[in-house]
Amino acid sequence: MLIRNYLPSDDLRIREILISNIPNGYFVMDDMNMLNNWLTAQNKGVVAYPPAVADHFYVLETDKIIGCAGFYVMDEEKRAHFTWGMVDGSLHNSGYGKTLFQYRVDKVKELYPGFKITLGTSQYTYKYFEKFGMKVESITPNGFGNNYDRYYMSLEV
Repeated sequence: MLIRNYLPSDDLRIREILISNIPNGYFVMDDMNMLNNWLTAQNKGVVAYPPAVADHFYVLETDKIIGCAGFYVMDEEKRAHFTWGMVDGSLHNSGYGKTLFQYRVDKVKELYPGFKITLGTSQYTYKYFEKFGMKVESITPNGFGNNYDRYYMSLEV
């Protein structure tokens, strides 16, 4: 198993991973536009979500790419926001998601010591992140669209 920095040649497989997570309700097809924006920014070497000052994106490989995960940094807020963490739908409950989560936590500690970690997730996945110590700060009904509530979570590291 290898976690490495994202490369533009990873795009197709990353899109396939998102699609593999639609049947179980973790993503919807509308998320593809946002993912495409993130990948385009990565490929151009620009920050995807201004006013972020930096972003990072990694892929997890075994014999092929099986997952990805990123975060962007809000320097003035001393915050790193996790985004696009996903594992191929056929590999859920394998420990790969935990590996990607912990890898990002370790990267934040290394690159941005003292920064708070945040993420937005839905009612379908927030309990997963609670297992790692993330706390729900707020819930926005339909915050991600029809029947997808937005759970804003944080972790002090």
